[in-house]
Amino acid sequence: MAGDVRRKVTAETLTVVPEVLGRPLAEPWRRLAAMLADLVIVGLLSFLSRPFLALGTGVMLCVLLGNSPAAPAMLRLFRWIYRGIGLVLIGFAVLALGHTSVLRINHLDLGALTGHAPSAAVKETVSVSANPSTSELRSANSKLQEQVDHLKTELREERTAGASWLSRARAFTGALGVTFGWSGLYFTLIAGLTNGRTVGKFFLGTRVVRINAARLTFFDAFIRHGGYVAGVAMGLIGFAKLLWEPNRQAVEDRIAGTVVIKT
Repeated sequence: MAGDVRRKVTAETLTVVPEVLGRPLAEPWRRLAAMLADLVIVGLLSFLSRPFLALGTGVMLCVLLGNSPAAPAMLRLFRWIYRGIGLVLIGFAVLALGHTSVLRINHLDLGALTGHAPSAAVKETVSVSANPSTSELRSANSKLQEQVDHLKTELREERTAGASWLSRARAFTGALGVTFGWSGLYFTLIAGLTNGRTVGKFFLGTRVVRINAARLTFFDAFIRHGGYVAGVAMGLIGFAKLLWEPNRQAVEDRIAGTVVIKT
């Protein structure tokens, strides 16, 4: 029974199968060049607004756990939970990108999704008739002056807050979170779609393969990206391991049970 197999050590994911043995490993310089190319793409993606990140995260959640009908019942349950959360994220991201009337009617704050809350000074529009009276002009002028004062106050507060170390730390943390979010999406979706080839790996002629020759799934790619995070946490030593480890396995390869070969 499958339940009994999962209670014992097996060679299924620990043994290198004949299909993988003897294939040429990618040189360290080739892997580094491919990674640099991928990081450039991730850096460019990080300039996109947060609704795009939410949209990509929703798509990743929908495909992360695969579609195998033979999966255990618990995995199928989590698969549908992830898909539900993913669809909700996709829906909110689409609404935030389109700024549809549904959001305006219900007074939903787009600042939480886009990171840019509307200024209080520009929420009210000041207008006058074609032939305004003196009192109407005075009222409009008073409202405009109030808006100018609000804008000056907000600008002064932003400059003061931007000069503090706490604000800079928050900005750095936010930018780092967005970058890691995009890297997770990129390395998960692209590698999962192409069976182990990102854009950088494609141009450098390399591919990630599992040591049991099974196809690299979205979940495998997601776990391997977790190895990248672990490598950064280890002070990049985890990446340098490919210089002396057998089969040039860095920390992400050890975690995911993969090797990087030349194609």
